[in-house]
Amino acid sequence: MIRGSSTRRSLLKGSAAFMATAAVGINPKFLGAAHASELAPGMTGGPSGFPGAERFQYNETHSEGRAIEAMKKMVADGAAPKKITMLLADGAIGQITKPFPSGPSVKEVWEAETGVELDIVGAPAGDIWARVLQDVTTRSGTFDIYTHPWNSLGDLVEAGGAMNLDELVDKHRPDWADGERGTPTAQTAELLYKYGGSYYGASLDGDFQTWVYNKAYFEDPKNMADFQAEHGRDLAVPNTWVESDQVSAFFTGRTGLGGTKIYGNGNDMAPFWGLPRFYARFAAQAVPNMYWFDENGRPNLDTDEGIKAATEYVKTKDWSHPDVMSWTYAEGYNGIGSGQTAHLTTYTNVSKFVDRKNADGSPASPATGMLSAYMPPGVQHGDDLVRRSVIYYNITGTVSSRSQNPEAAYLFLQWLSSTRTYSWMAGNPAGYFDPFQKANFEEQFVSETYHPYMMDAIRETIARSAPTINFAGQTALDAALDEELQAALIGVKSPEDAMQSATKRWERVIRRKGEDKMIPIIQQSRAAWPTIVDKA
Repeated sequence: MIRGSSTRRSLLKGSAAFMATAAVGINPKFLGAAHASELAPGMTGGPSGFPGAERFQYNETHSEGRAIEAMKKMVADGAAPKKITMLLADGAIGQITKPFPSGPSVKEVWEAETGVELDIVGAPAGDIWARVLQDVTTRSGTFDIYTHPWNSLGDLVEAGGAMNLDELVDKHRPDWADGERGTPTAQTAELLYKYGGSYYGASLDGDFQTWVYNKAYFEDPKNMADFQAEHGRDLAVPNTWVESDQVSAFFTGRTGLGGTKIYGNGNDMAPFWGLPRFYARFAAQAVPNMYWFDENGRPNLDTDEGIKAATEYVKTKDWSHPDVMSWTYAEGYNGIGSGQTAHLTTYTNVSKFVDRKNADGSPASPATGMLSAYMPPGVQHGDDLVRRSVIYYNITGTVSSRSQNPEAAYLFLQWLSSTRTYSWMAGNPAGYFDPFQKANFEEQFVSETYHPYMMDAIRETIARSAPTINFAGQTALDAALDEELQAALIGVKSPEDAMQSATKRWERVIRRKGEDKMIPIIQQSRAAWPTIVDKA
C-alpha cells in the first residue's frame, strides 16, 4: 500500500492481479521454485528478470540475506507484523516502487520474500520533519520508520523519538561500514549512522556537496589564453579556495552558451541553502579540521579562521548571479544547465537531472554533454592542503521509539540500506536517493545514471566531508548562524560582527540545552570528522 496522490496513481497503474496479491503481501511471481531458478547459484534472494540482476542478489552470508532470514523467522514464529509503515519524502518513493530497469520493484521483492507489506506514506520533503515531530509529540505511533534530514537526528534522539539500534546492529550485522563495499571511510560510517556514539540512523542518501563545472568553458582556447595572460597559470579546476575565487572572478561577465552572460559563482546563497557553502570553507581553515566548537564546547566562529572564512564567503557574492540571495539548489541546477555559471558546488544528482537527454533524444539542458566534476577546493597550510566538503540534509531512516514492531522495522531498514539493495535502488533514476557507498560507485547502473565522471569525484568528496550540525538544538544553531551570515551578505553587518553575534547565540543555545549534556556530544562528534590531508 502506498498513500499520497502521486503514489496512488502509480498503484492504480499496477495490474489488478498484483493489487489482489499485494493485499496479503505476496506476489507469486517471486515465490517458490520458479523464482529460485532465476537466482544465481548460491543465492537465496534479490531481484531477477533483467540483465545484471545477479549483482543485487544475496544469501544469508550477506547483510540483505541476514535481514530476510531473520524476518522469515519472525513470520514463522508468529512474531511478525502484517505491515511496516514508513514515512518518506514524495520525491524518493519512486526508487522503491518503480521497477528498474525492468522486472520487480524494490518493494515487490521485499514483500514477496517476507510476506510483510510495506506501507509508504508520502509527504513533501519540506514537511517531513514537521510530520515526524507531530508523531513524536502526540505519541501516536503512526509510523514504524521515519525518514528525515540527517541534520535533525540529534533533535529526534533528544525528543525520545528514535530507537537506539545498538543491539539490533550487533545482532544482525549490516554491511554499512564494510571495508570493500560500505562507506568510503570509517569516519563516514560514524557520521552517517551514529549519534553520541550509538547507532540511531540508516543512511538512505548521499547529500555530500560536490563540485561540478562546465568543461567546455574551461577548455575553450580563448578562455585558456586569457586566463594564462591574466594569472600566469593554466586555466584548470581549482585546488584551493583562492584559485576557486580567481576562476569565479575570471568567468564573470564573459559570454557563454547562446550568448549567455556568465556568472562565475553558481552557488546558491538563499537562507538555509547557502549555509553549507560557508561550512565547507570554514572546515578547511585548520589541519586536519577547523571544528565548529573547541574541545571545551565553545564556538570557533569568532576566531581569526572563522572570520576569514566568513569574509571570503561574503566576497563570493561579487561573482554570483544578481538573484543569488534567493537561489536554492533548483536555481543552481538551472544556472549550470543553462550555461549561466561556470562551476558550482551542490547535490550530486545535478548530473542526473541536468546532464542527460530527454526520452525523445533531445538534450535536457543547453549544457548537456559539457559537465564534469572535481574534488572540493581547500586551504593550503604549508605543504598540506585541507580539502573539505560537507553533508547537508541527507535522507536518513530511523525506527520510531513508538513502533510496535521495532525489530521488523529495523530489518527492513537494514535490507533497504545494505550495499546490494541500495546499489540497485541508487541506479534507478526515479527518485533522489544518491550514491554514497563504495559498492555504488562500482555499479554500472549508478554510473550510467550519474555519469562516469561523477564516480571518483563523489567518492573522494565523501572521504573529505565534515559533518554539519546534527546536535540537539540543530535548528536553533543553524538558524542563528544563517541569519548572521545573511546580514553580512546584504551588508547590514560586517563578517566579523556577524561571527561575534553568531558565537553569542550559539553559546546561549548550548547553555539552554545543558552544557553537561552537550559538551560530551560535541566531543564525541569529532569521531565523524575526516582525517585525510592532501599535499599541496
